[in-house]
Amino acid sequence: MPKEEVVYTPPVVISPPEPPPVIAEPPVSPVPPPVTRYEKHLKCEDDTRIVFNSCGLDILPFLRPVFADIDQDGIRDLVAGSKDGAIRLYKKEGTDERPVWRLVEHYFDGIEAGAFSAPAVGDIDNDGRPEVLVGTGGFSPDSGRVLVYRNIGTPAGPAWKMIEGLNISVGNDATPALFDVDGDGRPDLIVGNSTGGLVLYRNKSDSRGAAFRKDTAFFNGTNAGMYAAPAVASSGNKTLMVVGDSMGRLLLFEKSGKGDPKWSRSRLNINVPNFASPTFVTGEGPGRADLVVSDGDGQMYYFRNKKGDFRKWEELPEYFSGRIFAGPACTPSVSYNSGGRFMVTGNIGGGIKLFEYVQGPAKIPWKEKKDFFSGIRLSSFSRGVLTEWDGKDLLITGQQDGLRAFTNKGDRDKTSWTEMKDFFQGTGRIMHAAPAVYDLEGDGSWELVVGDAEGRVRGFRQRRGDGDMHPQWEEIIGPFRDIKVDGYASPSVFSEGGALYILVGQQDGRLVVFSAGTGHDGQYVFRRHHYLSDIKVDNHSSPSVVAGDGRVDLSVGDYNGSLRHFACRSVDVEIGQDRVEKY
Repeated sequence: MPKEEVVYTPPVVISPPEPPPVIAEPPVSPVPPPVTRYEKHLKCEDDTRIVFNSCGLDILPFLRPVFADIDQDGIRDLVAGSKDGAIRLYKKEGTDERPVWRLVEHYFDGIEAGAFSAPAVGDIDNDGRPEVLVGTGGFSPDSGRVLVYRNIGTPAGPAWKMIEGLNISVGNDATPALFDVDGDGRPDLIVGNSTGGLVLYRNKSDSRGAAFRKDTAFFNGTNAGMYAAPAVASSGNKTLMVVGDSMGRLLLFEKSGKGDPKWSRSRLNINVPNFASPTFVTGEGPGRADLVVSDGDGQMYYFRNKKGDFRKWEELPEYFSGRIFAGPACTPSVSYNSGGRFMVTGNIGGGIKLFEYVQGPAKIPWKEKKDFFSGIRLSSFSRGVLTEWDGKDLLITGQQDGLRAFTNKGDRDKTSWTEMKDFFQGTGRIMHAAPAVYDLEGDGSWELVVGDAEGRVRGFRQRRGDGDMHPQWEEIIGPFRDIKVDGYASPSVFSEGGALYILVGQQDGRLVVFSAGTGHDGQYVFRRHHYLSDIKVDNHSSPSVVAGDGRVDLSVGDYNGSLRHFACRSVDVEIGQDRVEKY
């Protein structure tokens, strides 16, 4: 037999796997410490009482005052209504001859009057606590009504609740006054309205609640002029009313005895600009009544009842002095000229005034230079800037329909203003123009910066050839392209800490800041910046800034006509990375 062939298979040798390559890890770098970042901010202190208003009374349009001891501390304080519908309490401090007033915040929270609030205060139900009666007007849905509020809290911590079920309505724009006409110990209600009518509501309140009954015969059709505002007092057996009207006039009505149906009428020799609203205050001697009158712009006047006969009145201007009154939509512009500090103010009616900063014993350091702008007539919403041109005073003004310029041919003591009609040729017509001037480019010649109704701010540089009386204006486009606010821009330009700033007022009363590097190389662009803390005034804020020696003085006007002042300084504020990237 053949032999079987044997085949030998060699063993399979499996090589071990290759070890993975060793990758060297990079050295760990130490984590750098966080970088502290800073941004310039203004830290401001409100010192309005020192600079603009030592009197302490806010300027309130369509002010309706009454004096009463509402918190029962033995002092008659000022209760004020106004256009915004709020009721405010001002505590009287200082002396009777030179009082100062302190606002008590939130004292009348809970009283809602809509608009054009007109207060009266008295204890109508003989419970020992005064009630607040509020006449309403204007655009309020309750216009012409008198609302009555009772304090269900304490005099120091009041809680006001409206008394329901009283139907007191006189048409439109109710202005109430309280007086006990029939001697029954309960104050009755006399109300004026927009057509000049006067209505009596006899007080029939008792322990069951407040009640009034209309008496149409008491005034028997007496008319006191449009928007009648009454104040009532007595002298002997006479009832006397002083009634203001929309023209700023005051009428005196007299009635003798309880049964006499006739009112005599005479004109008082007192006039205020508009919407006179009188109220009586305690005067010198027993039973003596002096007169305080407010107007539609918020100004207040004190008249002494000189002989106690309600006919001879002597104005005491010191009583409400110590505040600057520029008028509604106030626009301040502060500047240094010829070694002095001056402030020009404009207002809604086109009025323009000059104030000079004078240190001394006066209540505030600003003194008006009356008639300084005599002969200048502007239209509405004026703003003025005092600068120089060819060695003479130059007044640049903005108004509702554009820019104007006036030069002083006289001197500071005897001015003679002439309009330079073509001065702003090339700028176009800028509606609600709000001008400012500043040497943006550091060449010794100021540039013109103007805000407008749409919230834009534009810049112009002047070009002037030899012999040219007026400049040719060239618009500066690039640096101002990002400046836009929420309507009615009002700019002020200043430099601080190596940067240029434009602070812009806008329609809602806030202030917006834009910053740029110094303009000495001609390259600067203004961008939004959080340089200023949240300062807000009433609508249509209008700022003016003066900076120097590490101090920034900020003056702000508003639509009510109030002026506020802030003393500011620049500080470094630590910020986060998000703010750095955003701005």
